[in-house]
Amino acid sequence: MEYYMEKTYYKNASSISNSCKAIAILAGHTTQVAEMAFDYGKNLGLAFQLIDDVLDFSGTSSTSLGKGSLSDIRHGIITAPILFAPDEFPQLGAVVEKGFDNPANIEIVSSHNLLPKCLFGSS
Repeated sequence: MEYYMEKTYYKNASSISNSCKAIAILAGHTTQVAEMAFDYGKNLGLAFQLIDDVLDFSGTSSTSLGKGSLSDIRHGIITAPILFAPDEFPQLGAVVEKGFDNPANIEIVSSHNLLPKCLFGSS
C-alpha cells in the first residue's frame, strides 16, 4: 500500500501539491500557508487518483471518461480496489499475487463485487 500511495503521489498529487504551494508563495503568503497549500494539493491529488481507480474498476470511466473498463488492470496497473480486495476476499490474494498477465485472473477479480465491500466496508 505504501508503494501505491507513493506512486500515486508522483503520478498526480505532486503536480497539484506543488502548484498549490507555488500559488501561495507567489501570492506572498507565509511559509506556513504555503505548506498548508501543499498538503491540501497533495490530498486533493491522492483523492483524485483514488476516485479514478474506482471509476476504472466500476466501468463508469468507459462511458464518461473515454477509457475502457478495467483498463488499468489490463495494462498491469494495480489500483486501490485490487489492493484492498484480499482484505475482504482472502481467496483473491493468490490471484493478485500471480498478477494479471493471464486474462483469466482479470475475469476472476472482476466477477467479485469489490467496490462496496472493499472501499466502503461491509454492511
